[in-house]
Amino acid sequence: MLTSADQTDLLTDRIRLTRTAGRAPSLIAGLRASRTLRPLDRGPGDRANDALFEATLDQVSAAAAFAIEIVETGDPIGLTGFSAVEPAERRVTFAPIWTVARIDEAMLVSHVAHLLTRYAFDVLAVERAETHLDWRLRRTLDLYTMLGFRCEGRLRAYFAGDGGASADAAVLSVVRREWPSLQRRQRAVLAREEWGCRLPSDRLP
Repeated sequence: MLTSADQTDLLTDRIRLTRTAGRAPSLIAGLRASRTLRPLDRGPGDRANDALFEATLDQVSAAAAFAIEIVETGDPIGLTGFSAVEPAERRVTFAPIWTVARIDEAMLVSHVAHLLTRYAFDVLAVERAETHLDWRLRRTLDLYTMLGFRCEGRLRAYFAGDGGASADAAVLSVVRREWPSLQRRQRAVLAREEWGCRLPSDRLP
């Protein structure tokens, strides 16, 4: 459930997103130093994490970056934001969710997705918010669908492989006219987190 929010600080009862300026050197250095840094929108082994992370930094530095923190402890556990903000078209694209934490990934994705969606519609006043997700991550795709995102299709070979096969991506979106009802739906999902154990495992199609 959402407990507080403004233009630079968003939080649920478990996760806080804090707007960061530029590349936030101390945060970035801490994340890079961790061996557990990983993106939650990609399957394992597609490309080296350092190259993907650098690409995300470039995107969110130009658009909007948020540090991910645990509310209870204040510990920074990751980075996310928007990879593209297009004011003329009134749309945004979510950046990958990067984390170093060994916590329930379904919980983390659901809370971060809710907060980014809220920021997109309530602060940036866009008409459309979208994200791209590795098609193989079926559990996470099911989760976004439960949160009210609509899968609009499958982009072939969207995520480049590193010396191997590329991965397809699911395009998921929410539009402004859906947001009032979806906001209530998302809060209900976050309020009963036992749903997470009922989602199917990530599996190859």
